[in-house]
Amino acid sequence: MFASSLHQALLFSISTIFNVYIIIVLFRFMLQLTNNRLYNPLALFAHKATELALKPIHKIIPPKKNLDLAAFIMQMVELYLILLVSGVYLQAGSIGGLCIWSLGELLDLLCVFLMFAIVIQVVASWLQPGQYNPGTAAFISITEPLLTKIRRILPNFGMLDFSPMVALFLLYLARIIISAPIIVLGKSLI
Repeated sequence: MFASSLHQALLFSISTIFNVYIIIVLFRFMLQLTNNRLYNPLALFAHKATELALKPIHKIIPPKKNLDLAAFIMQMVELYLILLVSGVYLQAGSIGGLCIWSLGELLDLLCVFLMFAIVIQVVASWLQPGQYNPGTAAFISITEPLLTKIRRILPNFGMLDFSPMVALFLLYLARIIISAPIIVLGKSLI
């Protein structure tokens, strides 16, 4: 009983620590894609918090233009550690399954991150409408490209903006239709 609890606690710890760190790496990457400078406190935090782990990864696989594989590599390491703790040892042919599983988990984490960013943006717009906040500005710069595309498709409802609700719906749907099958496929190949 105690060993099972310890095993679950170890799995939970690995998953939580890696997922929080990967979310910060994704946040940094998305801020870079939206040309956020380091004068934003959240951008500065994301840069400083991830620099130590990203330097060795970037020495091995340097980022190309808008493609940075650091989050993918971290996701693979997380899943590999989870498999090791669970007593599953990868065969040479299972590496492809681990890559596919990692891709699915990373896509799922990205969808969850975007969902939270949209919720933060919406709540901030209710609490402090029209006021500038550097933290909120960072989330707005990340979510606005998606919301703008949705606003182009939706009819104009005047003062009401339904684009966040549609975006949340689409992101949740992407988790079900895209991420989940990729995760299942990757797990089946291990």
